[in-house]
Amino acid sequence: MADRAVSEVLSFALVFSLIVASIILVSVSGLGALQNARDAEQMENAERAFDVLSDNIADLHRQGAPSRATEVSLGEASLRTGENTTISVQVHDGTAPKDVGTWEIRPIIYAGNQERALVYEAGAVYRTNRDGGVQKRTPPIVVSDDRVLITVVGTTASDQQSLGGSTVLVRTNHRRSNVSFADTGGNIEHVNVSVDSDPQREELWQSYFESEGFTCAANGWCNFTSSSGDIQRTYVVYHDIAVEIDQ
Repeated sequence: MADRAVSEVLSFALVFSLIVASIILVSVSGLGALQNARDAEQMENAERAFDVLSDNIADLHRQGAPSRATEVSLGEASLRTGENTTISVQVHDGTAPKDVGTWEIRPIIYAGNQERALVYEAGAVYRTNRDGGVQKRTPPIVVSDDRVLITVVGTTASDQQSLGGSTVLVRTNHRRSNVSFADTGGNIEHVNVSVDSDPQREELWQSYFESEGFTCAANGWCNFTSSSGDIQRTYVVYHDIAVEIDQ
């Protein structure tokens, strides 16, 4: 009788331990899967918000709208203006390069979990993580064999801003637009562009320029040369867009 009692207690302990272990295993794996699904959904929502943000900023520099406001839902993420990105443009008439302009702009960065981020930078949108990134929206740059239009969308802020919380509002105001360079006489042979940014995004910028027919060097400059010898029309335009992030 004593042996039978010990056997029943041992069986109960083993079954109970198995049930507890199963519950813990399912809870841990299930919660992880739920968290991953939630993070993925938040990034998808943020990506849609950045599509709207890009369209709203395009209204400022393409349509001449004075201001726009874009609502971004954050959850556990944050939204900030990043460190300055430097964009430089040169034109070359065959004798010497000419500096057209150098501009300091602030990218707008959505920072999610696990180093996932969305970045609006000079009209382009990038989605990045710890392993790399992809360009989700191209900048407003037009390149063909006889025409080059370099549009620099200069989002600026007085200092770096960062906010978290459930929802934030990105206010953008069109301050001014300048035609920094224009040539319609076919006098330009080369156009050079440099984007000094976060190293990960620099690679993505260079990949974009190379896809547009530029040749990028190790020093960060990307050069476009027309196959016909001269670029018939060359324009460089800068748009100053003030950015403010509000709760």
